[in-house]
Amino acid sequence: MELRGRLTDAHGHGVPSRPVTVVVRAAGGAGDADAGPLGGPYDLVYDSGCFHHLPPHRRISYLDLLDRVLVPGGHFALTCFAAGAMGSELSDAELYEPARHGERGQLHGGLAYTPESLRWIFGDLEEVELRRMYDEPADSPRFGEPFLWTALFRR
Repeated sequence: MELRGRLTDAHGHGVPSRPVTVVVRAAGGAGDADAGPLGGPYDLVYDSGCFHHLPPHRRISYLDLLDRVLVPGGHFALTCFAAGAMGSELSDAELYEPARHGERGQLHGGLAYTPESLRWIFGDLEEVELRRMYDEPADSPRFGEPFLWTALFRR
């Protein structure tokens, strides 16, 4: 889908208008970070809750995908579980210990991340903003859950 209109920056200031192409794609299943060609390159890649469902060993292909499709100067936006609020806080090594935690590689509903772990994983990108999502009431037209991180990075 192609969107046209006046774009604004984070402070509400106008930026030059130009066509913006939006590609919406849902992965075929959890851990499906390299499910096929995405085309690209893109100025913005947005992950609305897929990353925390990837097992640790799939981060390599996820980062490779970002590297392939995100233009220099492009932005990567992420929403994922926040440690202490939602998701499994097992270490990467613990996730692969079948004797202690049942089935090997079990994600226990999704992985929780700290700000430090996100900064380390996405260390090749410049952090623009990393914060907890604002809580929004059920009748709000906006989505917001405080158990999630919302992050914006720049390549």
